[in-house]
Amino acid sequence: MLTRRAASNIAAVKMDLASAILEGDADRVTLLQTLIDSGGDILLYRPQLQHYAVLFGDIETAEHVAVFVPGVGDGTNLCDDWIPEARNLFEAAPSTAVVLWKGYDNPADIAAAATDTIECNEDLLTAAGDLTAFVEWLSLDPEQSVTLVAHSFGSIVAGAALAECDLHVTDVVVAGSPGMTVDELRQLHLDQSHFFSEQAPGDAIAELGVFGAAPSAPTFGGTRMSTNAPDHPTVEAHSSYFEQGSEALENMADVVTGQYSEVVRHRLAFPEIAGGLVTWALRMPAVPVRMAGRHYRGPGFRLLVNWCRLVDLGASETGNLVCQALDESERALIWVAHRLGALPEPGPHRETRTATDPEPDTETGAEGD
Repeated sequence: MLTRRAASNIAAVKMDLASAILEGDADRVTLLQTLIDSGGDILLYRPQLQHYAVLFGDIETAEHVAVFVPGVGDGTNLCDDWIPEARNLFEAAPSTAVVLWKGYDNPADIAAAATDTIECNEDLLTAAGDLTAFVEWLSLDPEQSVTLVAHSFGSIVAGAALAECDLHVTDVVVAGSPGMTVDELRQLHLDQSHFFSEQAPGDAIAELGVFGAAPSAPTFGGTRMSTNAPDHPTVEAHSSYFEQGSEALENMADVVTGQYSEVVRHRLAFPEIAGGLVTWALRMPAVPVRMAGRHYRGPGFRLLVNWCRLVDLGASETGNLVCQALDESERALIWVAHRLGALPEPGPHRETRTATDPEPDTETGAEGD
């Protein structure tokens, strides 16, 4: 079935490409040529809606399957970001088939999504239902693991599919998530040992706090993975989680292939913990209102949702300010301690440890387990 669908779709792409060349539509030519040159099987092709799904690898023989749900953007993102990111994940995860699924009406940018709050928009539930139906349509064997990998706005769709549409997968990885429409992990009907998140330093999108609780917050649950390791490409801000050779991509591949013991956890410093607790405490008053209004569509619904959104945004920003203030204070205290001689100056090979890192073994000088 998948083979027939892919053959029919590639034929349609080639016909559309010939038409685009005759019409001199350069942007459309680039997009269609990128689909053909990707080397993947095109499982979904709805060009009028900008809906696409591309499969890399042999899904019938793969031990593991990853379904990658990207975020905001358009055809340019498909060419420049989404297809390369899916291929990078495919190449990093052995015995795995990767499906790039962009089968929903995504907003052009995150600001547009925040302005027209998605809780007020039935398009979200439509997207969540379509994602659930697509995963079921793949007809995977029970022996095959399936990991949902969602980036940015894609994690909002993934959250709705898990919370509202009874989507069943083995593991979930979200990167740069601005929220998943829920307040805590249990609402996604997942065991916390099978939920993983990544948030790179300086990722402002992940700190928006307007689409539910931040999945990388200590109070959400699951495992927050490290994104940057020495001698690896740097993952910074919002768009480089799938960078080849990066720790962020390596951790994703370890989850997809079930190598959980190889996953490197993010080590929380005290400022992050304090900021997360402040955010959680400030969100609490809105939680009952948000839960009561989740299925309410009567008078005042938009006002209710926007009030919850403002509470979330204020809580998130306050938590970030607390984290930044404590972090700067910690740096200042360490600087003063160095100047007073209370702490030794770090040598060229000394690693800076956070407040939650284990103390070194006094006999061997090695880090504790």
